[in-house]
Amino acid sequence: MKAQKGDFVEITYVGRLEDNSIFDLNDKEVAKKLAIQAHIHDRTVICLGERDVVPGLDDFLIDKTIGERLHVEIPSEQAFGKKDPKKFSLVPLNKFKEQKINPIPGLRVEVEDYTGIIKSVSGGRVLVDFNHALAGRNLVYDIIMNRKIDSLKDKVAGFLEMNFHLHHVDVEEKENHATIKAPFPKEMKDMLEAELKKRIPELKGITLEQPQTSK
Repeated sequence: MKAQKGDFVEITYVGRLEDNSIFDLNDKEVAKKLAIQAHIHDRTVICLGERDVVPGLDDFLIDKTIGERLHVEIPSEQAFGKKDPKKFSLVPLNKFKEQKINPIPGLRVEVEDYTGIIKSVSGGRVLVDFNHALAGRNLVYDIIMNRKIDSLKDKVAGFLEMNFHLHHVDVEEKENHATIKAPFPKEMKDMLEAELKKRIPELKGITLEQPQTSK
């Protein structure tokens, strides 16, 4: 069976840079073999065509066979983009001193709600790179689409896990209406429903309920 745009699929993958170093994975066997100490989700579900993964990988998976082990190289332009010179900024050294931060090259910092990496410190000014950490890097993926997700309930749960890092969410489905028991404020309902309907055309609507807390 070949995967099509709009399909929900469960994937197992290892993402590497061109020097073979791993930057991301959800393959527990590889993590155990390489003694990688990281929390790995039980599953990763994506909707093809919705950019749940980098564009080059998203496009590559369409029309590929489910269950087949795949290898693909993604150029930076189709991953996290090239380095944008406009995202380099000179920040006064005093800003860091006020926060009791000793700025050194390579340090990851928060400046006005933006995350960047210090590139250099000179003359009372700090050069900070606000590009994505993998901007300008080509990526290599070993990936397999384990199965296609057909259940509306599992599609909703997969979306919530992928986009909100909510694991094992209680989702009930009846006549294409989903009841989601998760800690979402009621103000998020319209946005959440619109995003889900875009990915799941058969979804008629959602109800949000706060999960019960154990006493």
